[in-house]
Amino acid sequence: MSKILFWSPLHGQGQTSNLHIISLIMSLLYKKNVLMMQTHMTMNNLEAPLIGKKLRTADIEDAYNYQEIGIDAAVLYSRMNMLISDILESCCFTFPNTSLLLLPGTETKNPETFERDISSEISRMILHADNNVDTVMIDTNSGRDKLSIRLMSSADIIVINLTQRRHVLNRFFLEYGEILNKCKNVFFIFGNYDRCSGYNIANCQRKLGKYINKDNSGIIPYCTQFMDAQNDCNILNMMREGLHSRKTAHGYKYKGAVNRLMRFRYKYTSETDYFFDQACITTMKIINIINTIGKEAMIEGSSS
Repeated sequence: MSKILFWSPLHGQGQTSNLHIISLIMSLLYKKNVLMMQTHMTMNNLEAPLIGKKLRTADIEDAYNYQEIGIDAAVLYSRMNMLISDILESCCFTFPNTSLLLLPGTETKNPETFERDISSEISRMILHADNNVDTVMIDTNSGRDKLSIRLMSSADIIVINLTQRRHVLNRFFLEYGEILNKCKNVFFIFGNYDRCSGYNIANCQRKLGKYINKDNSGIIPYCTQFMDAQNDCNILNMMREGLHSRKTAHGYKYKGAVNRLMRFRYKYTSETDYFFDQACITTMKIINIINTIGKEAMIEGSSS
């Protein structure tokens, strides 16, 4: 069981898309029980690419049907110490033939109400949810949002979402150094990645080697097919079909994938092939960190 927090120094760094991709690979490929959730009040697109629309834009009949699901309901059950597996699932959207749960965001529109009733209880709710799934994936507000910074202290891994724009990298390392100093398990994802850029992952690892290395960083390449699937609210089927067509449904060999990438680094037949290979490798790196944390916890527990 692990809590993975997705955060970025600026809005618009592909954070939610990265969370979608990593979550779907964990669920479809590695058969993990994954809960996806968000802590935003506005400016978030976690639900739409999976279910077709945001709840707050649903019609009256849908709103009535959905009124007892989402983070508002989960926080209420958590407050009553009732957020067990079945009740957590009843608060979420589920998807056939997957172990994926989607916990929609708040319907609260008043910031003061959100702070009083939801924000103050989210940490407790996440802890209860974490007892019922393998992984909780948390999409947080960017920048120095108070709730995001507070949740970092209890996250097992903080995924920092960056792009290859120099001003974003400079701003992060100049303004958020304390995050790197305080947090043990930090993972960097470069989203909408362009391998032809001078700011490719190898150069970033070399220039920023104090912080970024091969084990704690990965990429999610730009993919036209995935972008179209987002627009069509069909990312689940796109990812399912793409993973299945590459015959990876029974496991993805990380070492073999790396060797293949080294041999055919510039010879991919399609943008989509590159996208899936690199997204799977990035997911595998995160899973390796989770497994290491679990082993360290077991050793620590046995020695105490």
